[in-house]
Amino acid sequence: MQRPHIICHMITSLDGRLLAERWPCSAHSLLEIYDGAADQLGASGWIVGRRTMEHYIASKTPVPGPAAPSRTDHVASHAGATLAICVDRHGTLHPESGELDGEHLVLVLSEQVPDAHVEMLIARGVSVIFAGPEGDQLEDALIRIGEAFGVSRLLLEGGGRMNGAFLAADLIDETSTLIYPVVDGQSGVASIYDHDGPIAARGLELISSETLDTGTVWLRHRLLPRADALAPQ
Repeated sequence: MQRPHIICHMITSLDGRLLAERWPCSAHSLLEIYDGAADQLGASGWIVGRRTMEHYIASKTPVPGPAAPSRTDHVASHAGATLAICVDRHGTLHPESGELDGEHLVLVLSEQVPDAHVEMLIARGVSVIFAGPEGDQLEDALIRIGEAFGVSRLLLEGGGRMNGAFLAADLIDETSTLIYPVVDGQSGVASIYDHDGPIAARGLELISSETLDTGTVWLRHRLLPRADALAPQ
């Protein structure tokens, strides 16, 4: 089965930085721009990393405990709600329920997360998807999410390391980049794509460009195949 189509949707400064709290603008105006563009992309949910989700859900240091030798995904009741998906490999997030601002929470975990934590999540109505022993088998997890929830298009919304992991794994099909009219300039500030390991630069094909009322430039691109994928066999 094919995985859902992934669009990396981000808002950034001209120099690709992500810490919007540094920018001379209101958070409300940024959200209006960001969410307005997202609404036009036709996705059935969004994906973020654990650090980004910590803005909405409390986290705790994982408590060691036994984990079952084989793990089975759990799909909770969701009534067709939009999906809020987070890759939380080590099981640090402690949501109060499976609902996040009207959307259904799905946590992607490693198979090593203790049974007690998984049982807590299930009891609170959270859907749980396992992504292999280290929690890094993202493509397989995406395929099962698509099948379980009947979704074919998802937005990837950061942070930079999560986007970098998806890029390195060749799991991004399109980019939707909102360039807000500001220059950050500070060294060390997180960027849209951030990956510590080896990663190949990727070519892009322009789908569309638009200048919004705020002066924000909205660029949409399709990722071209990797150079190694084009080499003769």
